[in-house]
Amino acid sequence: MFFTGKYMIFLAVVFFAYWLFLSWRTIPAAVRVFFILAVSYYLYALLNWKFLALIFVISTIDFLTARFIGSSTDARRRKMLLGLSIVADIGTLAAFKYFNFFSEPLSNLFSKFGWAVSPEVLHLVWPVGMSFLAFRSLSYVIDAYRNTKEKPARPDTKYIDYLAFVSFFPTVETGPLARAHQLIPQFRQQPTLTSEDGTSAIFSIVVGAIKIAVANFIGANLVSRVFDQPQLYSSTETLGAIYGYALQIYLNFSGYIDIALASALFLGFRLPANFNSPYRARSVPDFWRRWHITLSEWLRDYVFSSLPGSPRKTFNLYWKAFATMLIGGIWHGAGWTFVIWGAMHGGGVAFNQWWDQRRRRLKRRPRQQWWIKAICIFVTFHFVCLAWVFFRAASVGQAWDVLARLGAMKFEMSNLLSPVFSIPVGAAKLPVSVLLVLILSYLAHWFPKNALDKVRDGFTWLPSPVQAALILTIALSLFYISGTEVQFIYGNF
Repeated sequence: MFFTGKYMIFLAVVFFAYWLFLSWRTIPAAVRVFFILAVSYYLYALLNWKFLALIFVISTIDFLTARFIGSSTDARRRKMLLGLSIVADIGTLAAFKYFNFFSEPLSNLFSKFGWAVSPEVLHLVWPVGMSFLAFRSLSYVIDAYRNTKEKPARPDTKYIDYLAFVSFFPTVETGPLARAHQLIPQFRQQPTLTSEDGTSAIFSIVVGAIKIAVANFIGANLVSRVFDQPQLYSSTETLGAIYGYALQIYLNFSGYIDIALASALFLGFRLPANFNSPYRARSVPDFWRRWHITLSEWLRDYVFSSLPGSPRKTFNLYWKAFATMLIGGIWHGAGWTFVIWGAMHGGGVAFNQWWDQRRRRLKRRPRQQWWIKAICIFVTFHFVCLAWVFFRAASVGQAWDVLARLGAMKFEMSNLLSPVFSIPVGAAKLPVSVLLVLILSYLAHWFPKNALDKVRDGFTWLPSPVQAALILTIALSLFYISGTEVQFIYGNF
């Protein structure tokens, strides 16, 4: 929803109402928090009002559970309450995320007993942002259990602050997965917004919109065509589509995150970063320190650390790393493609840990030559791209079809001959401009990290009318270039 005119109007109304009427020191903090909660619930109602009650119930149950855990001195009772909260949150997620995976087998089972039930009847609609909501809420309960394990003490978070934290509208659909200690204290602080913050937020929205439009163009004109009909394309074109999807999912996701961070910054709130040039990673663990950072940290803190096994035994590190990434893959969706994707990353992380342990035993320091770094980045990037094939494919069979075309060794680009900017969907030909966009986008990803900061600083110093004209021009161009409906890819997870 972020890449729509309706959201921008909504954000503008919230911005002016917040700063004109609620930013005064005489206004109680509780009033501002209630306003944030109200607009967050209103936005979610626009997305899907049917699940408002579910959000409220989950939030309330977890808040009360954390309170009971914090005030209890009975270790057994505390552990039981934690288990009930985990079962409730993960069970709700599993019901919506995986029930549809079993709807067809259930339909077949019912038919054997003479009950004709269509799979569509058993189909459950996925609530937008439910994973982020449940994970934020569950992390609060686990933190309450861990933080008061030695010395029970009732958590001092106010109920309305907690509800606003779980449903905070900039993060409800896209993340990042902010923790309670990162966001809740900001609710009670006096809001401030400098001109630099405002301009930086506007710049982030422009950059996010550019990313989303480019991702949409690459997806519509290259990725979808090749993945839907891989038999029509050569090995070179298939490789280009794999590179294209790696770029598409990164630009799409990080673009929405840029807009989410900017939306929060407009109201004076700072959210944690979620990306840090992931395709510059030198290893699979390094990739996960750069990609969807808040989810990676969530899995590390609440899944990896909770799995049984002493960290002193190296084998436990390997299997826990593999299991954590496998769970992360299963979280993304119900299907063997996500299981394979998670297992590949789990194997990559475990292998890297084994390699590091081996190097330490041999007392070898990692080499710092530029060419070794380049090889590590090259290998890591292509491993990640290979895993993305299964993530993108609709089925394991489609993934193998794509990889089979890649292994056919047909090095030609006959479908990239058309000079036009866009070709009707369904045609085998690919617009040559998509190759140019692909190359330029990867070059931009490889720019020095401070290059974007310099561009942002230059944008900040421009006169306001020039900024407005640039934003309007870019917005109109992006909607023209994008051409098709924009979808938040991670919204499905």
